[in-house]
Amino acid sequence: MRILIIDDDPDLRSLLAHYIKQHWPAWTVDEYDPLERNFPAADFPLGSYQALILDYMLGRGDGLEWLQRLKSRADCPKVLFLTGAGNEIIAVRAMKAGADDYQRKQELTREKLLSSLHELTAGIKEKTLSPELASRMEGHSLGAKIRIPGIKVLRLIGEGGMARVYLASREGDDEPLVVKILRREILANKIALARFMEEYSMVERIQSRHVARIYSHGNSEEHAYLVMEFFEGGDLHKRLTGRAMEPGEALRIFRELMFALGDIHEKGILHRDLKPQNLMFRQDGTLAILDFGIAKDIAAVDRTHQGEVLGTPRYMSPEQVQGRALDLRTDIYSAGVLLYQMLTGQHLFDGDTAMEVAMQHLNTPPPALPEHLERYQRLLDKLLEKDREGRFRNADEVIGFLSRKLEQSGELVDRTVKLH
Repeated sequence: MRILIIDDDPDLRSLLAHYIKQHWPAWTVDEYDPLERNFPAADFPLGSYQALILDYMLGRGDGLEWLQRLKSRADCPKVLFLTGAGNEIIAVRAMKAGADDYQRKQELTREKLLSSLHELTAGIKEKTLSPELASRMEGHSLGAKIRIPGIKVLRLIGEGGMARVYLASREGDDEPLVVKILRREILANKIALARFMEEYSMVERIQSRHVARIYSHGNSEEHAYLVMEFFEGGDLHKRLTGRAMEPGEALRIFRELMFALGDIHEKGILHRDLKPQNLMFRQDGTLAILDFGIAKDIAAVDRTHQGEVLGTPRYMSPEQVQGRALDLRTDIYSAGVLLYQMLTGQHLFDGDTAMEVAMQHLNTPPPALPEHLERYQRLLDKLLEKDREGRFRNADEVIGFLSRKLEQSGELVDRTVKLH
């Protein structure tokens, strides 16, 4: 197996080559410096490589232009294109120009590099694929086949239990979008399919800057899909990564989450599955909530089947664990769990099984905050009260508490503008 790296940074070329050779010692890795060599001539043996890593910045050359010219050759191998962090427009243009995968260069890890190369070369070097890789290849194939009016589906970027997630764009411009395509097994499940379609109608009804924008939905052959906005800033999970945030930043995000919950609850909707992966950030830093797959109309929550437990155990309210009828205070509790994690860098509760974690929400007192964070203890206590009668009743009460106790003391500086 031969890999070619085209990049003007010798340190990056050397590092990528080291990762590849360390994992696949028998592979050959060649480096190509665009500062010393011009664009590969027609006699350059491009077809002798099984994959090519190409940077979007080539010193004196444009990586996108090189990509287009390379892909015009019949012997061009699979291309992994390296883009800048937080600028998916470049990724969209690269995928439209023929790149087979992309990675944000500033976020590229050894694992991401090897995973991408594994996928790009799997059909060449492996006769039998692992179940995980086979699922990914099926997802890529589906993305290439599906037809959505006015939308070009570009690359599989994530997988969940209900849907596959793709980078996409409008055919007329390069604005990044996300397409969620429902899995076949969910389509066959009438309850799950109803939840998927209810998610669209709920989000459409909210119309808030604090909720992910959904542009369209429909069916393509046997597949149901949603087209929604892309978040350049990633999710809260990526920002946490096991480290505590600065208290001021944690409180700023938490306060914006309260505005988001206020908008959602005002429309009569409970989210019921707040977690770091469902809190997204736009390029300007504003927060939006997504994934309303198990959200519920407040008017309908008392019709929830008794004993039905939905959500993520680490962030469930006690009443959610018990399968009781829910109200606004279930989302308030989950938000408190998130705030604890942002402030401390630790999960509120840990355990060997999901059930063990869930039962701690019912029976175990939350750990006290460290001494340097004790000024936030009263806020956490009232968010995480196991008896919901002692909890904040709604997001407005939380915002009022923040204003009285923290903003006036200068501890919480609001860097966002509340739009109505």
